[in-house]
Amino acid sequence: MNKLLVICGPTATGKTALAAKLAKQLNGELISADSRQAYVGRDLETNKERPDVRIWLYDIVNPGEEFSVSHWVKLARLAIEDIQKRNKLPIVVGGSGLYIKALLDPFDTIDIPPNRKLREKLQTFSVDKLQNMVVRGNMNESDWNNLGLRAPLPALYKRIDDHMKERIQKGMKEIPSNEHAIARKQLTWFKKQKGIHWFDCTSPTLERDVIYLLRHAQKD
Repeated sequence: MNKLLVICGPTATGKTALAAKLAKQLNGELISADSRQAYVGRDLETNKERPDVRIWLYDIVNPGEEFSVSHWVKLARLAIEDIQKRNKLPIVVGGSGLYIKALLDPFDTIDIPPNRKLREKLQTFSVDKLQNMVVRGNMNESDWNNLGLRAPLPALYKRIDDHMKERIQKGMKEIPSNEHAIARKQLTWFKKQKGIHWFDCTSPTLERDVIYLLRHAQKD
């Protein structure tokens, strides 16, 4: 059975760094699941890390061009197929929860053209209400392993602030919106998703614990 590893969680939890380490150990390649990182440029503003392993779906859209969840899912599936054909492990990594959910649990309306008025209406809905509107697909859950990274809020906020300072020092000119609020929304979204094995990103044994889980999953 083809395997797919998904590493998700809020911003500043070290998802890409961990994914890169796992890719080296497990003969894998990364697929970015970040709605902002798909656009060309603005590397510092979008925290676009460039590890020394192959990563797909960076810099695939020019600023101002239309790019939807549907577009991303189609490209992600092509990347996954290419990686698996070469007997490597696809590792989807990112914090865009809707992208990941649409990939793992496809819903019927994903390919419908955007409705601007509907989008404006949906922006007023709560996360719970939006999730109840999503139709769950029938993809076999044994096809993938989901890993989530999180931390207690004080530790997470400090990581976010430290990352922000580092990016400013490197020359970031456009300061992103409230990253603390974004992280809280991401945590709320992912906590509602089933089948995620959660790890504390501040744990000194993080990499070892993840590898242990994956080795056992491979045996199963």
